[in-house]
Amino acid sequence: MKVLFVSHSSVIPNYQEKLEILASRHHVELTLLLPHHWPEAGKRVDTRGMQGKGFQIISAPIIFEKRLKWFFFPTFSSIVQKVQPDIIHVEEEPYSFAAWQAAGWAEKTGAKLVVFTWENLLERFGWLHDQVRARVLRQADHMIAGNTEAARLLEESGYSHARTTVLPQYGVNPLKFKKKNVAGLRKELGLKGFTVGFAGRLVEEKGILHLVRAVSRMDHKSQLLIIGGGPDKDRLWQEAVARRTNVVFVDAVDNERMPDYLNCMDALVLPSLTGRKWKEQFGRVLIEAQACEVPVIGSSSGAIPEVIGQAGLVFPEGDVSLLASYLDNLAGSASLRGNLGKKGRARVLANYTNERLAIEIDKNYKILCK
Repeated sequence: MKVLFVSHSSVIPNYQEKLEILASRHHVELTLLLPHHWPEAGKRVDTRGMQGKGFQIISAPIIFEKRLKWFFFPTFSSIVQKVQPDIIHVEEEPYSFAAWQAAGWAEKTGAKLVVFTWENLLERFGWLHDQVRARVLRQADHMIAGNTEAARLLEESGYSHARTTVLPQYGVNPLKFKKKNVAGLRKELGLKGFTVGFAGRLVEEKGILHLVRAVSRMDHKSQLLIIGGGPDKDRLWQEAVARRTNVVFVDAVDNERMPDYLNCMDALVLPSLTGRKWKEQFGRVLIEAQACEVPVIGSSSGAIPEVIGQAGLVFPEGDVSLLASYLDNLAGSASLRGNLGKKGRARVLANYTNERLAIEIDKNYKILCK
């Protein structure tokens, strides 16, 4: 079985782990197509010369770098002719030109088309992208939705729900993300006592201002560790100073170091807020924290409740008082923290490892190629 896998976000080597598993343990002859360059995690990644572990990587030029809806590969036809795939698997949204390219060549060659989508709000990008989306959905043999709301949108758009799998784009490596002693790093960061954590983009829709306010209302003395960068950093700092809340800011952390920083936290909170054009599509940091046995609290925005399940706490988005109460309960009970931590890791091992994702993807491939 030959698979051409198209995914701009796989320019990050850690995000290629499920592909390594597919190639090595499930014997898929896989070729990953990447742009020559792509901005990711604050850096412009150069993929030329990048080597896959057990699979081939083709690095190719693109038109419209940085533009998710518009970018495409001018040499796509020659790549398809070289690989001769049985399946073209595209991790680009159905309204994107990259997905449109894949759909066209799947039709020409008879290859099966698999398309991934996070889209849990139906955005309108104009007539052209609406037509692209409709074309891709008509051609797709299987859709993978990153959350149940995305699957529902596909059904409402006329795509058969029976041909949709709900599965996140990336999983967790439980050998890397696990509970560990990080007393040295906590000391280096100046963390003492109960530590509430957040990791992600510092933007309004992530609801971090509400988190600062919740920590300031806690009965237990606590501090806040905020990891990430973004336009709201100064505003968050000013709010913390005004409320006399102890906050430690750390710039974006490399994925290899993230397990250490997550283990500095006694609880991780994702307080996202739903807007007119965005709501939380998954919240990868939730499963990374759960894998480290860090208790998680999330708002009711988008996919957060389905990701957390019964292995954490969920509050109505924007409810600062209830969030503060949940944090106080965790701060005052080591047994509650331990119980939620164990439940969280068990949930990740059952649902969200890269091995689990690879197994489900391989099942879909085998069904398509019968």
